[in-house]
Amino acid sequence: MIRAEKLSLTIGSFSLHEVNLSVEQGESFFLLGPSGAGKTLLLELLLGLHKPQKGRVLIDGTDITGLPAEERRVAYVPQKLALFPHLSVRENILFGFRARGQTPFDVKERLGRMVELLDLGSFIERARIDGLSGGETQRVALARALITEPRVIFMDEPFSALDVSLRRRLQTEFRELQQRLGLTLVQVTHDPEEAFLMADKMAILMDGRVEQTGAPAQLYNRPATLKAARFLMLKNLFDARIGPRTEEGYQKIELDQSDYSFQMTPTGEFAENAKVVVGVRPEEVIILEPNHSPDTAMQRNIFLGEVESWADLGHYRLVRLRVGELKLDSWLNMRDAREHPMAVGMEVWIHIRPWSLCLLRPED
Repeated sequence: MIRAEKLSLTIGSFSLHEVNLSVEQGESFFLLGPSGAGKTLLLELLLGLHKPQKGRVLIDGTDITGLPAEERRVAYVPQKLALFPHLSVRENILFGFRARGQTPFDVKERLGRMVELLDLGSFIERARIDGLSGGETQRVALARALITEPRVIFMDEPFSALDVSLRRRLQTEFRELQQRLGLTLVQVTHDPEEAFLMADKMAILMDGRVEQTGAPAQLYNRPATLKAARFLMLKNLFDARIGPRTEEGYQKIELDQSDYSFQMTPTGEFAENAKVVVGVRPEEVIILEPNHSPDTAMQRNIFLGEVESWADLGHYRLVRLRVGELKLDSWLNMRDAREHPMAVGMEVWIHIRPWSLCLLRPED
């Protein structure tokens, strides 16, 4: 439905470099990346608030690159929501029609539908919006965007100002609404958890370039670049080389500056002796049950380590481990943590499954 082809724009010292994206009808698509990556600038190019120096934007196959923003039949929910404190809740919701000089014959029906969809009944008659809660204000902004029946809704970190519990609740509710109505959504965020919760597909932007595009699970489990991996919290990263295949068919990964090696399920992506960075997510560093002797002859990647430190961080426990000269982070959910008595200096068996390792190209 939406396609960006080689979009490029330089403003000051910052540049977007030939960005290519494709968003399907009814898809929730997220632009994810750190602050300063170019997410908002890209969103504004898609909206028509900036004109690219190179490339084009298409909706339903029609080139709209030169079309003004107000003629694109899209809606925009900015980070600061841009509601008007001197207008009533109802007037704020209907503002989009007034700005376009339109009065749809079914405006009353549309407003009623918004009241029902977004549960606005308890405050729709408010004369001002400055007394609304953060969640209520958010619903008004969404109603204003939805009531014009846009082809696409663009949103720029609309939940970032809310406290964590309210933010997660509204994100879940809006995701359910988006799926139920089949809305096409393009949203900016710097929060990976928000993207994983709400996205069908996402693109990671770093320094004005798209590092990787794909489904959330694909990006999480198989990041394409070292930059993307670090942003998505792939913490245990080690310089290594591709070793030979074992008799059992596993690929040996020989760690630099260490006598240790890993065995992983072969991918065929790298030739033997190629330099790589091998990574494993903290939740894939499995601490075996105390007093349980592993079958080192049958299981791969079994190591005897030592607990250096640990801390409970709400819904998980972070455990810092040392295996020889290697340092590893492990995450335990709190149920497992309660079953693992922990003390600094204690020895523990550690298991890393062969299919949970990730290989990346070293940075230049």
